[in-house]
Amino acid sequence: MQTSTLPYPPMPEGADNSIIKPSKAFKREVYRSLSAVILFVLTYIFLLVTTIAIATFFCFLGYTILSAHVGLWGILAGVGIAVAGLMLVFFVIKFLFKWDKINYSDKAEIYEAEQPELFKFIYKVTEETGANKPKRIFLTADVNAGVFYDSSFWSMIFPVKKNLQIGLGLINCVNLSEFKAITAHEFGHFSQRSMKFGSYVYNFNRIMYNMLYDNESYAKILNGWARIHGIFTLMAQINIWIIKGIQFILKRVYLIVNKSYLKLSREMEFHADAMAAYASGSNNATSALKRIEIGQLCYTNVLDYWNLKLSENQRTDNIYPQHIEVIKLYAEKYKLFTDDSGLPIVGKKIVSSAQSQLVVDDQWSSHPSNDDREHYLSVINLNATTLTESAWALFKNKEQLQLMLTEKLYASVSLEKPEMVGLAAFKEDFNKTINHHRFNKVYKNYFDFRNINIDTEKLIPAAYEIPSLNFEDLLNEENAELPRIAERMQGDINSIEKIVEIRKDIKTFDYKGVKYGRQNAATVMDEVEKERKDIIARIQQLDEDVFRYFYALCPDKKTLLDKYLNLQIYQENVNKDYDLYTNIISSMKHVYAQTNPDHIVNLLRKVNKQEPDIKARMQEIIADESFREHLSEEHLKDISVYSKNKWVYFYDPTYDDNAIAAFNKAMDAFYTVVYNKNFVLKNDLLEYQASLINTGA
Repeated sequence: MQTSTLPYPPMPEGADNSIIKPSKAFKREVYRSLSAVILFVLTYIFLLVTTIAIATFFCFLGYTILSAHVGLWGILAGVGIAVAGLMLVFFVIKFLFKWDKINYSDKAEIYEAEQPELFKFIYKVTEETGANKPKRIFLTADVNAGVFYDSSFWSMIFPVKKNLQIGLGLINCVNLSEFKAITAHEFGHFSQRSMKFGSYVYNFNRIMYNMLYDNESYAKILNGWARIHGIFTLMAQINIWIIKGIQFILKRVYLIVNKSYLKLSREMEFHADAMAAYASGSNNATSALKRIEIGQLCYTNVLDYWNLKLSENQRTDNIYPQHIEVIKLYAEKYKLFTDDSGLPIVGKKIVSSAQSQLVVDDQWSSHPSNDDREHYLSVINLNATTLTESAWALFKNKEQLQLMLTEKLYASVSLEKPEMVGLAAFKEDFNKTINHHRFNKVYKNYFDFRNINIDTEKLIPAAYEIPSLNFEDLLNEENAELPRIAERMQGDINSIEKIVEIRKDIKTFDYKGVKYGRQNAATVMDEVEKERKDIIARIQQLDEDVFRYFYALCPDKKTLLDKYLNLQIYQENVNKDYDLYTNIISSMKHVYAQTNPDHIVNLLRKVNKQEPDIKARMQEIIADESFREHLSEEHLKDISVYSKNKWVYFYDPTYDDNAIAAFNKAMDAFYTVVYNKNFVLKNDLLEYQASLINTGA
């Protein structure tokens, strides 16, 4: 191998390998998991022995019937009983033949000869972490990295070498030191013997899952056998009854093993983070977590953008420069400095006003939260020098790799001679897209996604009380956040209500950093609701103050009042339109979740009852001249086709795809048209007001 010309990120000074020894919490979860595994093994042995005993009895009974020579019916009964017994035994051992094959279609394997710097880097990380070298290394398109392998029951007995996968979206987000921390984390999962116990618990968990839920192939075999003759159908039914009994017992054990596995999995993540801190420093491991979070958010935004462009037969030529561009926009939005690689520097967590203040310790999560992981890394407190050079420095033929993985993103998409869009065109259109339907920046998003409900006539007499205020003071950063705070509080109330009424398994939760018991949930919910009402009152007062301010400032008061009046008249209708849309979409959504034909028909009756009202409203919109500028030819066509016809969405046993497509297109068009008119009216008012500030009227 060639000598590396790149600097290698150093380990922290004074790094002691005692920090990568299993913690007390990890050992405690290992013992708990071991107890759960022993419980499963004993339960499984009991079920296996019982099943073999039943199968033996069935086979003996079948043999006895066959030996009696009682004709065709006797032969069928004897064979059916014996086969039922053998099928039971197969059910409890079928996991032995289950092999989880990895889907490689979204992956591209790379080799040491092609990427010598990358392989040298990775091998050095394995040396420092005491892990084995990966068997193979693959690239994927996403913002992720991981170790994987083909697993089965036999992988608990015979050693299986692990593969490493690296997402190119991840490489866009991190520097060399952070990339080292990420790879050290992944290798940390397998670097010590005690960590391997987690894979045993994982496989036992999968065995139970296989017996409880992964039964499609078994069901096909059983159904095929049952169709041969009525006697076989009866024996298949007896087989199903016994299997349900087995599953009843296993479900209880599965809950115990699965919960212990999830707790152990969370501790394994902390251990792997300790390995990342040991190899690359707590500071670099922490910044990697933050940058991955930003990178994933931006990557999702880019994917969503290009998914919408499929209908226009457009696609990206290379998604990765575009991903970097969106990361830069993110940094600009949150006023973040960038480092030498152009990556955002996140010194502390960016807290959005829309972010929930409710924290529930989720016992069903396999990973701790990023906040918990960052706290754990801060306690370790091992810092290392940061190499700010981009992780792309490790790769040869960077653009070729990016193009190859971009192609894999479109592998399942059928486009005929699509228009390939490069970075410059993407930047121009993406900026237009994210700024579309946004109000003037002077309002700081205060009026987004909500109505303005004020009595202008009542407010006019007091209008001249406000001009002494500067508009920047009136709509300062704190006030501008109030609508989002109210929305977040409503979300918190909904979540706490679930704790009160549904989530009986939740014993404690945190709200605003204070821990509460489940018995306090109703009290906390009332307090949050009271606080939310106070915020709503402040918003109402602020809306009125904004009106007074502009009314006093405006030379043409009639024009301003007319704009408010036009908007409020339409808002009365728009709420009804949104209700029509939301209700029928909700009803149709439940239809898709059903498999029972009778249930589907009953739910569609509800949809059919709602259709006359929304169809009538669609016809009104088509005939209303004020909607003309908001109705594209495509919208007009979709609404007309749907509203003028009667649709039957389901012919047992299949759905009518054309009818469903007509429904979806019309609903999308209806919502878009209604929203667009609302936006234009509100934007007209807000732009007029903003012009008063700019002109100093």
